[in-house]
Amino acid sequence: MRGTLYYQGKTFTVEWYRDAAGKSLAKDYYDDLPEEDQHRLDDIVASMADSPIGTRLPKTLYNEEDSKNKIYAFKPRDHRFFNFMTVGKRIVILNAYRKHAQQMTKKDLNLLETAVSAKNDYLRRLQQGG
Repeated sequence: MRGTLYYQGKTFTVEWYRDAAGKSLAKDYYDDLPEEDQHRLDDIVASMADSPIGTRLPKTLYNEEDSKNKIYAFKPRDHRFFNFMTVGKRIVILNAYRKHAQQMTKKDLNLLETAVSAKNDYLRRLQQGG
């Protein structure tokens, strides 16, 4: 099971998560962004995917959002793209939203829960070979 390729880097492959029906909330969100914001995410993703393993991007660009579930976020401006790293040096972008406040709001936390569910779905389908 593979998502839709977003960027093939020197170190990591970045893909959009697709649910069982083939829908990608994160890709749909990205497609609706102004071109300037799309380019900002493109730059962050390329920087991450082309960097050697162990390289840390500044927290202003990439941050761990859920340490228990190892969910991270690409942070172009006030947008957040939840993702995780998996086997085969893959980064899978799960979902996205516009940041509402300095701290995560209840709505944002619900989206984080959705990202955890998507990660679990991805890993389960990967394990099942589909």
